[in-house]
Amino acid sequence: MRVPGRSRSLREVRGRARAYLALAVAVAAVAVPPLVPPTADSYPLSTYPMFSLDRGPRSAVATLVGLDAEGEAHRLSPHLIGGTDEPMLAVATASRAARGTAADQTRLCDQVAARVARSARSDVVEVALQVEDHDSVGFVTGARGEPLAVRVLTTCEVPR
Repeated sequence: MRVPGRSRSLREVRGRARAYLALAVAVAAVAVPPLVPPTADSYPLSTYPMFSLDRGPRSAVATLVGLDAEGEAHRLSPHLIGGTDEPMLAVATASRAARGTAADQTRLCDQVAARVARSARSDVVEVALQVEDHDSVGFVTGARGEPLAVRVLTTCEVPR
């Protein structure tokens, strides 16, 4: 059957319409995500919200520190905190415990204290799970390394 006008077949017209529809869908899939506020990261059409959203001037970071006999805090290595040399895994381990129950917090504290006891850190007598508030820009630029505030969630003794 021929369509009046240019004398194309109905099959050709439908094929061309499908091609235009597929092109419109592809263009929309690429053009729409930047126009929509990101609610979550979505691969492969990511808006990279971890880099593009304003997180504010302060950051809360959960960590574990070692305390000496005088009560002074000493930073512990990722290996002592999370049992790995990967800093992000150590931060994730501390954050998960900080968001968890008191039993979760005590369990992690005891695990870290046991690792400290087996290490060469003989100066550390106690371990504290704490959430530190940092000036994000000051911390990265080196202008301010100390936390603005510290909230201690739990402490435990290092078994010797």
